Amino acid sequence: MPIGTKHILRDGGLLPVPQYFNGMKDEFQEIQGRNGAMFVQLRGLAAKEPFSGAADTVQVFDEPMYGFVIKNDGTNDLTFTINNYTFTVKEGEVFEEFFEPFTQVTIKTTSPFRAYGKG
Repeated sequence: MPIGTKHILRDGGLLPVPQYFNGMKDEFQEIQGRNGAMFVQLRGLAAKEPFSGAADTVQVFDEPMYGFVIKNDGTNDLTFTINNYTFTVKEGEVFEEFFEPFTQVTIKTTSPFRAYGKG
């Protein structure tokens, strides 16, 4: 049945509860999280195009990315630039953040690193 023919779930005071429509079961279902918080699952930002190195690198991605993760495996700081913003990653640190869409990251380093985009 179409979603418009189903009634939403309500609590004892007849207020709507956090819910989603499960098309497989053809019904609204309550969203349940942990410790009273709402459950949220982000989708569409999968890890893509992993790469690694130990020298200055310019990585050009095949499609726009919205997130970036890099792990500094070395003993010296490294820097990377995305959308004209430069960030420093100290030895042993992991940096993970979301950005406006980008297709290129420039890494300046003498330390080994591992990285990937999220798109």
